Amino acid sequence: MEDSDIIGLYKSGQTERAFTFIVRKYSERLYWHIRQMVIDHNDADDILQETFIKVWNALPAFREESKLYTWLYRIATNESLTFLKRKKSVPPLLSVTRK
Repeated sequence: MEDSDIIGLYKSGQTERAFTFIVRKYSERLYWHIRQMVIDHNDADDILQETFIKVWNALPAFREESKLYTWLYRIATNESLTFLKRKKSVPPLLSVTRK
């Protein structure tokens, strides 16, 4: 299904169906993009889920000035960078040695 068809579904009120098509069409590509950034599979899965939550909430504001994948890619990138920034700011646990 083409992006214009998906957006058309969304605009016609078939929001859940349109979102399902977005997830099916772009999940794998976005997963591997995120995975390259964060390395860990579980982290990539979590970020992908967060990405799609953001997409669901922001879809009404999608202006179609770019391709749908470009927009999704940017959201996934931002979510990955936010994750990495948070991960970096959390101090590692100090190991306690007993004597």
